[in-house]
Amino acid sequence: MGDLPDISSMKISELKSELDLYCVDHSSFCEKKDFTSALQNARQTMPRPSTKYHDVEQPKKEEKKKSNNSRSSSTSSGGGSRQQHPSSSRPAGTSVNSAPSAQATQVPTATSAQEKLEKKRLKATRSAVTALQQIREHPSEKLVGERNNSFLPGSPFSFALKGTLRESDTAILRIPEGVCLRINSASVDRKELEHFFNQKGSNGVSLKISTEENPVLCPIWTFDKERSKSYTVSDLGLQVCGPRTINLLAFMEMGFRSGASVDVYVFGSVGLDTDMFGSR
Repeated sequence: MGDLPDISSMKISELKSELDLYCVDHSSFCEKKDFTSALQNARQTMPRPSTKYHDVEQPKKEEKKKSNNSRSSSTSSGGGSRQQHPSSSRPAGTSVNSAPSAQATQVPTATSAQEKLEKKRLKATRSAVTALQQIREHPSEKLVGERNNSFLPGSPFSFALKGTLRESDTAILRIPEGVCLRINSASVDRKELEHFFNQKGSNGVSLKISTEENPVLCPIWTFDKERSKSYTVSDLGLQVCGPRTINLLAFMEMGFRSGASVDVYVFGSVGLDTDMFGSR
């Protein structure tokens, strides 16, 4: 990839252009670091597109000029036609054939809608769900750890959340349009928990989630050393379709902040949105 530009020096418009080559949906991205992280994942995990990055810039400008020229020509021709009286240029009996011609135009419209849906489906098959967790040192906010994975439709989903005491250490999951993420189960490692419980005041760990609609982190599963009998839960039944962004957090339940933590492993699958494309 020596002929590709350095990601850190690229503009947002250039990042968008290259993400489009990989068919990666970026409509939900807000900050530049979101674009750079997604492009880094695409270059590392996805096949390199045959079209070169800079080949898409000039054709876009030429298409824009052509569309502007065609729009101006149609406006001038439309102005001349308004000077003629409709009845003077219409042959007798044409009103009888107007209904069949209108019905004939409905067939291409339906075909065009199917083609657009197929293009969206093809783009969705190459759009990955990304999961990124960054652990920062407090109070310096220095980055001390990062977990970054991407999952294409059709792949199993498995991500290890590092336990933390800070809600700002949540993992950010971005789900593109037409893609559906299903999280079915979660688990904790028995040996890690036993080591964690040796810390005075330790109680357990909770798996929490927040969404764009509700930014409050809500617990969906808690392992408590006094009450829990199983180290796993298999009936979460969480399903989220894009475009959406959700946050997951493994929150350590402990009385004293000793810094010890455990990982919470979440499992599921990534597929296409059946409500949008139907089942195949």
